[in-house]
Amino acid sequence: MNHHKVAKEQLLHLVFGAAFFLVIGILAVSLDLLAAWITKLGVSQFTASTLGWTAHAMLVLDLVLFFIYLIATSIDLIRGMK
Repeated sequence: MNHHKVAKEQLLHLVFGAAFFLVIGILAVSLDLLAAWITKLGVSQFTASTLGWTAHAMLVLDLVLFFIYLIATSIDLIRGMK
């Protein structure tokens, strides 16, 4: 088996996966900015804080899933090279 081909495919998979998680992270940050902006518009504190907490939860979940993805992809890379 060609180890270079396996490594190249896994790294390409890793790059596209990282791009996906980056997009989700950008959406979470955008939601947080939206929560700060609508506070200035005079919406209720409940609405603004709910959007803020949703953004924080999204970002934390995105990071946790990204690290799980990195670990799983690394394990697959190691297995593929054996």
